Amino acid sequence: MELEFKEIEDNQVWDNYVFQMPEYSFLNSSARYEYNKKIGIETFRYAIFNGDIFRGVLTGNIGSSKLFGRFLEFKHSPLLIGFEEEEWKQVIKFAMQYTIDRKCFMFRFSPLVVEDPRIEEIYKKYHFIKAPIHNVDALISQQIDLTKNIEDLKKDMSKTRRNLLNRLLENNDVSVKIHKDKSAFVPFEKFHDETVNFKGYVDKPTKLLMQELEIQQEKNMCYMVTAYYKGEPFSIWQNTVYGENMHLYQAGASTDFRLKNLIVTTLLYWKSLELGQSLGLKKYDLFGGVVPDMYENKRHPWRGVSEFKRSLGGRKVTYMHSRDYPINKVKYFAYYIYSTLRTRLKGHTTNW
Repeated sequence: MELEFKEIEDNQVWDNYVFQMPEYSFLNSSARYEYNKKIGIETFRYAIFNGDIFRGVLTGNIGSSKLFGRFLEFKHSPLLIGFEEEEWKQVIKFAMQYTIDRKCFMFRFSPLVVEDPRIEEIYKKYHFIKAPIHNVDALISQQIDLTKNIEDLKKDMSKTRRNLLNRLLENNDVSVKIHKDKSAFVPFEKFHDETVNFKGYVDKPTKLLMQELEIQQEKNMCYMVTAYYKGEPFSIWQNTVYGENMHLYQAGASTDFRLKNLIVTTLLYWKSLELGQSLGLKKYDLFGGVVPDMYENKRHPWRGVSEFKRSLGGRKVTYMHSRDYPINKVKYFAYYIYSTLRTRLKGHTTNW
């Protein structure tokens, strides 16, 4: 039977479909869809049906490169319930035509699937190419099982982290509050700018980020776990809740307190665990910043943050490498060389 791809207009209906998937993230959410539309990104979402039976979702957007033109990216999708080879073939054909109709030179699949030889075989049959990018969008991440006892989660932390946590819990000058409203937005915006400047990495402009967080806040998805020193905020973890999952989406801290060596990240993590359990969630995803297995304990731009996240416990999850399907092969070949060199010059690897 031919699959049917239905555009879903209603946000609640859409999210309820996503929540039926075995794996999903807030990148599949109605909040991300609304944000993309608000800032002018061409975005899409389709529910997939086999007759009357719901089978999966497609989410993503169209990007544009000054050098190579338009491309289509299925972020954290396609997502399908179970595995049926014929369904995957029909999804690929739909993606091909969608890409051609919108005059894009390629499309990219990034499903939240741990290595699956059946999907790998389909990629080979259709001549997909491993994307010449590093593990963006948390396709390698540290994940925490929130159904475990809180004391067991504490035991999962490294001894150094546990000792740091105990000292912070005993420090009367340090406190933590969790804000579900916008009261922490102003300090967070300031801390985010300071953190980006201090670390020298590239992130989306803060004004655009705040627009996204406003949409999340309106949907009761945004939680600001905020550390205070003698009543003054100095560090914030922004957690995004979607379905049964919580994601550490953003973080920021006062540069002054960084320089004073008052590091409170372990306490923010602990309070985030307590928050997730109080909300009845099942998984806390530290959302990326984790190096591939072959780069552990080696030089890498993310080595420090990766070792920190691993020290908190949980398990490292590596999803399948993103795959590209070229429509314009000449243009894609030039893009492939450019992207590979650009990624490696930044110290990352395209082999993960």
